[in-house]
Formats: sequence, C-alpha cells, structure tokens
Amino acid sequence: MLKKLMAKFGVGAAKVDLRLDRPGYRLGETMTGVVRIEGGNVEQKIADLRAVLMMKAYVKGQEVTKAVQAFPVRSNFTVQPKPYSTEIPFAFELPEGLAMSTPSIQYYLHTKLDVEMALDPTDLDTIQVLPPERVERVLRALERLDLRQKPDSGKLTPYGQAFSFFPGTPLGFSLKELEVIFFSAPGELKLLVELDLAEGWLRREKDYRAEIIVPESLLTEGQDEELSRFLLDTIREYATNPEGIPYVSLAQYQTGQYGHHRGSGMGGMIGGMAAGFLGGMLLNELMFGEDEASAEEMSEEEGMDMDTDFDFGGFDDEL
Repeated sequence: MLKKLMAKFGVGAAKVDLRLDRPGYRLGETMTGVVRIEGGNVEQKIADLRAVLMMKAYVKGQEVTKAVQAFPVRSNFTVQPKPYSTEIPFAFELPEGLAMSTPSIQYYLHTKLDVEMALDPTDLDTIQVLPPERVERVLRALERLDLRQKPDSGKLTPYGQAFSFFPGTPLGFSLKELEVIFFSAPGELKLLVELDLAEGWLRREKDYRAEIIVPESLLTEGQDEELSRFLLDTIREYATNPEGIPYVSLAQYQTGQYGHHRGSGMGGMIGGMAAGFLGGMLLNELMFGEDEASAEEMSEEEGMDMDTDFDFGGFDDEL
C-alpha cells in the first residue's frame, strides 16, 4: 500500500525516456525513434502516452513557448513493476512551415505518460529543426561569398524568419548588410531581400527591397558554384543600380497567386502569407498572442506599412 501511495506522488513510479534516431530533421521529414518505458515499484495504468513538439522563441526580448503539434504514441495500457521495460517505436512527421533552429529559436519534444490518479512522468529532449535542402543550398552559397550571418540572424519577423548577413571581405560594391526571407512555392524558391547600401560621398546608408527568383536548375546537387555566382551577380546588379530594381507588389504574396487570403487587415494578410514562408506556421499566435490583439493595434505598434507595396516595414522589426 505504501509503494502505491508513493508512486502516486512520483516516488518509485514508472519512467519514460524518448530517444530520437537523429538529433535533427528537416522540415517535412519523419522523426523516428523509440519511447522507452521502465516499470516502477508498482503496476501502473497508463491512460495516454504522447509527445508534444514545443517551440521556444525570443520575441521582443522575452522568451515565449508554444506547442507546435502533439503526437499520440499509445493509450490505455499497463506498465508492470520493475524490472519491466519496453520500447515503443514512433514515427512523427515534422510539420512544414516551421522556422529552422537558431540561437533564438529552439525546439524540444515533451513526452508525457498520463498515469491514472498519479503524478505523470515526463521527459524533455531537444531537437534541431533543419532547413529544407533548397534553403540550405542558398545559405551555403551566401557563405561561400563570405557573407557572414550576424549574431541575431534567423530571428522571427512579422513575415517569417529573416536571415541577416554582412560582408566578411569587400565585394566590390557598397553592400553593408543583406537580409533574406525565404518564400517557397511549387516549383520555385524566392528570396525577398533587403539591401543596406552606402550611397554618396557621405556614405549614407539606405535600404532597398527586392525579389530574387532562384532557378530550380541551380538548386540541384553539383550546382554550388553556379548558385553562388548567380546570387553574387544579382546582388551586385541591384546594389550598383538600385533605382532599376523591378517593382514587386506584396499583394501577390497576400492573395491568390502565392497564398490564401484569410479575411481583411493585417491578420488576414499574415494568415495568407504564412503558408509559403519559412517560419510562417506560428506567426499568427506569436504576433497576436492569446489576447488576440487587433490587426490595427499590432500594425500601429510595429509601425508596419500595410500597403501592397513591396515593403516589410523593415526586416529588423521583430515580432
């Protein structure tokens, strides 16, 4: 009787341990591994066993934790007393649209045994969310150009995950900083970029926004050097002739062509844009929070331009 009572408070209770086959997975890949359960001092009835993918991000200098998705493993079974142990295999598909892991964005799996009428044993395991291969190829291509990521690169913005670069060595033109947001649509990868250029004899900095459409042929294996050359040539063209940057309407990302419009105002825009953007999956929740702030309040607070011009209100504006 004493053992049963103690187990209810977690002393001598069953233990749970999730073990991933790999420390990291790409978006859309299947996470695999086993959940190991070891019996405690007494028999215990388990109502449910599941793992929840959690995201921890730093938003406006504060740590915010969100549940991404729950993965059921098994329900309604009994764990016998020790030395009983068992391993239950699992296969969870990593959702699309998440931001990749960076110092400011982290993920972990929270595994929980729901024990009837007792304290629930839990387990926490970090997991690296890796970028899609096409995005990784572009990041490597920029690295080969000695464009180095800033310490806060990979932060979340109202338009997805933004990566910030600065030239490690002179490129031969006036680029001070480059920010990139990735947008993926069927058959193409777009880079929505902001170029920070030093202009005039006073070298005053001015921002320009542009779109780079990366040909699919350059995103295949063996095209690394060609991809780097294409990016360098395009960035150089924009930097040396910023007034010639083609006009791009943000409306194409807001509605029909690349996303699904969900209502009006900023809330609808973000909902529609999130579908194709790296890091877009939880933007609504992270932007508006549980208090469901209005689109108007948020746009005023962030100082964002809600016109359909190609203007992010500054990639540096974090959520």
